[in-house]
Amino acid sequence: MKKLLLFLSLLWLSACRAEIIEDGDAFPTAPVPTATAVSATTAPSTPTLAPTSKATEDVREATVASLTFTAVPATAVPGTAVVEASPIRIQFEPGVTTATLNGRLAPGESIEYLARAAAGQQAHIEIVSQNNVANFSLVGMSDGQPYKRLENENRFWDGILPESQDYRIRVRTLEASDFALIVTIDPLGANVLQPVWPIVDATSGFLLGGSHNGQWLEALTIMPSLQDGDRSYQLYAGSTFEGQLAGGPPTMPLEGPCGGTPGVPFPEDGDLSGIIALVAGWEAALRQPQSHQLDTPIYVETISELLQAQGIAEPEVRLTSVDRIDLEGDGVDEVLITAARLTGLDAGLPTAAAGDYSVVLLRKVINGDVTSIPIALAVFTEDVELVYPVQYDVLAMLDLNGNGNLEIVIEGRAYEGRFVTVYESSEQDVRAVLSVGCRL
Repeated sequence: MKKLLLFLSLLWLSACRAEIIEDGDAFPTAPVPTATAVSATTAPSTPTLAPTSKATEDVREATVASLTFTAVPATAVPGTAVVEASPIRIQFEPGVTTATLNGRLAPGESIEYLARAAAGQQAHIEIVSQNNVANFSLVGMSDGQPYKRLENENRFWDGILPESQDYRIRVRTLEASDFALIVTIDPLGANVLQPVWPIVDATSGFLLGGSHNGQWLEALTIMPSLQDGDRSYQLYAGSTFEGQLAGGPPTMPLEGPCGGTPGVPFPEDGDLSGIIALVAGWEAALRQPQSHQLDTPIYVETISELLQAQGIAEPEVRLTSVDRIDLEGDGVDEVLITAARLTGLDAGLPTAAAGDYSVVLLRKVINGDVTSIPIALAVFTEDVELVYPVQYDVLAMLDLNGNGNLEIVIEGRAYEGRFVTVYESSEQDVRAVLSVGCRL
């Protein structure tokens, strides 16, 4: 037991890894012979700010070397047709929160496990294998939602499970390998120590801030916790996963107008325009938006009414995007509308004409009524000289703190200036939680 607890402690220290232990309220199921149960441990009543620490190579080698592997059935046999096997049910005994499943897979083989959990429980899933060749995916069986895809190269996942359902874990490897899958699900309401999860506007390299135990933290607050080495950042363009890239510890520019903003250094040989980068143990692109036609009458009318209320008597409505998406994961869709008419900006001039505007508006249901909420708004009711209007656009819709809700990332661009703000949508309102920017 001491050796196994030591093994789990080592995993806690691995690079950009989460230190979560999750759930004990899993529903009763048939026992699994290959699972090794570990007694629950009690998290401190007041968690300290835990960095996503970077482990050394000797810790990783010692972790892998300490594993004892037991063969488990796979879904394919080399040289034969693929045969789908029934998923293996993971059993948690009373008072136990962690199960370790050991196995070996041949190239191209996979194996599936099922874990039952209730909505609101936190889970930590980690896989360890020689040379890191094994990976896993996580999908909800009832909602069909992918919470981690195989393309996500992180070998761990952390998050709050949003539905009471079975969760399918599929382990796969492209090379023959032993593996150890560690699944931990904490009881509802457990006080779990989590790491700091940084968020970066990769276009500028500015550290937006991050989250810890689901709470938003400013960039200068989390900067000291990120000084222990490089981290593997997940890259998202809009709501699309674009791969991963190592980013160094954040630093402060020594001079210039942006000297007070921490920046994360990334390799200079790639184009990161429009990219949001984050270290996360969960799938940030939980749900994908659906685009609507820009001439849809109801949305044109919505923007027209807003601009009239702002003093533009006869607005020229120019929608630039209309996206429908379920931000809160409650089965009710919201609609994000962007629209802009900036004649001076279009001509490259520092002016604004009467009737110019830029707006990002959210339509959502509040207390049973459809409500229009301007998130970002700039309106000019008369001609203005020597002004640099800001054009607002939706940069991304991602789960940035692991709570299952999607945040809205808004980009504002002006002459020699750019700003990025993260907005959190709740049942009743929308509020800004993180922001970074600089005007040269």
